[in-house]
Amino acid sequence: MEFWFEVLSVFFLSSVKFFAGPILAKSLGFSYLSTVFVSSLGGVFGVFLFYNLGTRIVSFFPNFFKPIKKKKKIFTRKNKFFVNVIRNYGLFGLSIFSPVLISIPVGAFLAARFFDNQKYVALAVMSISVVLWSVSISSFLFLD
Repeated sequence: MEFWFEVLSVFFLSSVKFFAGPILAKSLGFSYLSTVFVSSLGGVFGVFLFYNLGTRIVSFFPNFFKPIKKKKKIFTRKNKFFVNVIRNYGLFGLSIFSPVLISIPVGAFLAARFFDNQKYVALAVMSISVVLWSVSISSFLFLD
């Protein structure tokens, strides 16, 4: 029972804050392959879940996400970073930065918001990015 609790902990942590998932798996004593497998599955699950939730939120509140001309937008460093990533690098840049720097829920929501016409490409690219990050982070952790 304790084993499944540990697996689910790594799975759900990887689906929300991906970078912490492999670290938790290593600290719980998982092997290299199980760390890569569980964190990849959790990350891909998070991408699919939050992408689909993002498309539903955007379609449910269409007027909320259109710019309102009465209020002046306030740009923070985070907002400028998101805009620069989307404008300069597009979907591939968003998928590369999303698992580690941004977080999977925010990255999937941004992909759903700006790349809704490329749903399958966005999901595939973001899932591949999660798997590659899982292999690289786990490899770095297990370099002993």
